[in-house]
Amino acid sequence: MKKLFVSLFFIPLSLTACSKPVVDCTVFPALENSVYLLPYEVGTTRSVYAATEHYRASNNGVGTFAIDFVMPIGTNILASREGEVVSVREVFEDGNNIDLEENYIFIQHDDGSVARYFHLTKNGSFVSEGDKVKAGDIIGLSGNTGQSGGPHLHFDVQKCGPNLPPNYNALPCGQTIPITFKNTESHTCGLKSGSEYKALIHDKKKA
Repeated sequence: MKKLFVSLFFIPLSLTACSKPVVDCTVFPALENSVYLLPYEVGTTRSVYAATEHYRASNNGVGTFAIDFVMPIGTNILASREGEVVSVREVFEDGNNIDLEENYIFIQHDDGSVARYFHLTKNGSFVSEGDKVKAGDIIGLSGNTGQSGGPHLHFDVQKCGPNLPPNYNALPCGQTIPITFKNTESHTCGLKSGSEYKALIHDKKKA
């Protein structure tokens, strides 16, 4: 895991005003039990600029385990886990910087949880509602839509759903869950802000 300096330009001001919660590392699954892949292509490295910084006491910490990956507009986004596409939106322009006007793909897994891929570029989805995807499939292109401090992918997994706008965080389904990614180096307490992670080759039969 390589440490790096990340400019606050990339971090929305709303994030900088919030205290980071104390996270119990035991809530994260062991790497060998993970069913998730990093949502970008094998051999590429991306930096994390916000992880538990998404915590908000005002909404019961529903976004605590969301992750933001820095990446240029047009980067291939991969399904982190197999499932069914349950919602797609791709109508908004990059750079609009308007809350609730972000493009996204939501994929529901066989346990009912929903992976959410936010801030995709306009017309950047390669999948449609009802499509079945495998972990590692290319599903779309990253962007900079919605309330965003710069081009990136916001990724999280909610316990159930899908929660659609404007009720993204409605409980009980809105609670994000702690995950680890099986195709990168060890991260027993989740991915860390200000660090880089390389997507490694994985066994697709186990994805």
